[in-house]
Order: sequence, then structure tokens, then C-alpha cells
Amino acid sequence: MACLLNKLWGAMAALALLLGAVPVLAEPAPQSFPIEKPPFECRNFRGLKVVVQQASGLGDVAKAQIVGRIPFIQVDPERLMTLPPKLQIFFFGHECAHHVLGHNFYPTPSVETDADCWSIKRGRELGLFKRDDIEAFAPYFAHSKGSNAGHLPGPERVTRLLQCYDEPGEFAATQ
Repeated sequence: MACLLNKLWGAMAALALLLGAVPVLAEPAPQSFPIEKPPFECRNFRGLKVVVQQASGLGDVAKAQIVGRIPFIQVDPERLMTLPPKLQIFFFGHECAHHVLGHNFYPTPSVETDADCWSIKRGRELGLFKRDDIEAFAPYFAHSKGSNAGHLPGPERVTRLLQCYDEPGEFAATQ
């Protein structure tokens, strides 16, 4: 379906040019992220830039996917915009971590907790998170029961996020 739509848009653009239309290219928003801009650039474990795109009705805040060898983070702007900016950054980092750590290629039982921890440590390293910010996530996770994918139940997840934040040492994972 997406291929057909791309062909249709391409044909319409060609027809418009033939009829004398002058293309006007809007300056793209930084990676189309619904906060001002992504808090940091995300590259996968192979060094490829991760494409960020909006996808309404996603069924989740965001998802990390590979489409035709291209790494994507899809974000649902309606869901993301209901969250405070620091939690938006956390979710962006969580999905970025799936690409950085190669979870789509090398899944393990701990992919979700590893992605959580990576996001928190990356945010701490960049000065995006303070411990109080992580504590403030608690009400947003309070009623979460976790998931079959490995997300911890809400209170346990926040406890684990705080443990990750408090772990000594420098951030060692690949950007």
C-alpha cells in the first residue's frame, strides 16, 4: 500500500511539473519529532542514522522498527504530547536504545529493561535528566501492568530506572 501511495505521489508531482507548477519545498522540522526537536541524534549499532517519523494511531507512544534496512522510530504525536517533556525524552531514548543495542537483530529477554537503562544513562550523561526527573515519572507508570515484551510493571520499572540512574561510572554504550 505504501509503495502504491509513493508511486501515486510521484506521478502527481511529475504531472504538476509538466503543467508548469513550481515546487516549493518546506523546510523540514528536525526529524519530525513532536517536541521541539529530538534531544540527541540516534544512530543504530551499524552507525546508520535512525529516521524519526510521526505515526498517529500507533497504539503506543513510540516504536523502533526496521523497514527495508532503514532504522525508524515511529512516534504517536497525540500520545507523546500528553506526556511531560522529560518523559518524552525518555521514550525517545528508549526507542533509540533498541537500535543502538541491535535489539531488532539480536533480541534477548532483557531488551526492554536494557533499553530503559540505556535511555536513562544517556539522558544523565547529556545532562537531560536529574534524579528528580526520574522520580517524577512514577505517576505516569503507576498503573502499568508491564508487558509480555518485557516492560516491568510501573512501580518496578521506576525503581529500576532509578537504579540505572544511580549506577556509578560513565555511560559506555554506543551512541
